[in-house]
Parts: sequence; C-alpha cells; structure tokens
Amino acid sequence: MSPYNKAIDVGLNHDIAMKYSNYLDRKTLQKRTGRVSPYSDSTKSKVYSAEWDFRRRNPEGEQSMTIKEAEKYFYRIVKSKTYQSMVKTNQGKRPTVRWSKDMGSRTRWAGRAYTTCGMVVLSPSSGNNKYTILHELAHMCGNPHHDISFRQDLVRLISRFMGTECGKDLKRCFRNKKLKMTLKTNVMEPLEWYKSYQKMERIRNGNI
Repeated sequence: MSPYNKAIDVGLNHDIAMKYSNYLDRKTLQKRTGRVSPYSDSTKSKVYSAEWDFRRRNPEGEQSMTIKEAEKYFYRIVKSKTYQSMVKTNQGKRPTVRWSKDMGSRTRWAGRAYTTCGMVVLSPSSGNNKYTILHELAHMCGNPHHDISFRQDLVRLISRFMGTECGKDLKRCFRNKKLKMTLKTNVMEPLEWYKSYQKMERIRNGNI
C-alpha cells in the first residue's frame, strides 16, 4: 500500500496524506544516500567553517608534501582495507590523482573530487597535504555532497590516518556548528507523524 493510501485509510485528508507521502520519500532518500536534501549541498558552508576550526588546531594535517610524497600517501590510503570497506561506488574503488596547473597564491581551491569518473584533482600549492587528500577521498567513498554520510566517512578516515584524537576533535567541530553526525532511520506511521507535524505547526505559529 502506498504511503498516501495508508494516510487516507487512517482518516487523514488529501493534503495531509500528500505531506506524509513526501515525508516518507525524504526518509527513503536519507536512508539510501545519507543526505538531508536531494536538491542542494545545504551544509557545505558550515562544514567548511568546522573544518577550518579543526585545521587550525591540528596543523600536522597541513604540512606540505612533495608531489611524489602526496601521491604515495594518496594511493596508500586508497589501497587500505579501511578505505576499501567504505567505498559505495565502483568509481571510487581505485581513484586516480591528478594535479592542476600551479597558480600559487591565486589558487581558489585545494582539491576537487570527480566522483563520476573516479578522479581527484589537487592543487600543487595548497592540496599537497594530508587533510585535503583525506577530505577528497571522503567524497570518493560515494559522497559528492557534504552531508551526514560525507562527515561520517571523513571522521573515520581522519581517525584512521591522522589518529583517533584528531577524529574526535573533528567530530566536535562539526557538532559545534550544529551539524548532525547521525541519521535517524526510523519511519513514523501516519498518525504518529501527524501528531509530530501538528506540534511543529504550533511551534511555527508561536502557539507553544
């Protein structure tokens, strides 16, 4: 039975039944992809802000490497059991690393992950460090966004390759920015959801 019909069967009207159906669609997407919103990378700016807090406190991840050293580090992680166990897409199983043209101080980005073709592109002047590599590889696990599953995977990679204390600190930084680290997968039945919906409507209208 469809979510809409389930809602209708317990006495909810058409409009509310449609809202319940939309709710269930969102929950299904969240369980499948680890994303809160399918349409935008809505948490990106908060993630970057949390990362800068973390990076200032953990400068060991910022130390520059030569291109040869960075590539060796990149492929060591890719071949690890930890990374391989995290990858959700075939494209991410054996990603390759490429280098952009060196723009020096004019470089506007440190790294980019192209999850559909299995390639990470790094800047020679700002992407040749452990943190940037781990960030881009968290994307390559199957997270083109910066949502919950990306943050979970990044914390796991940081914990494994920079140390458990660093992983805990990064998680704290995310939480300090009000970013969720766990995904609620329980699905409410129509009447339970409707009670929650009514409560949220009262809060929005200032009635609580």
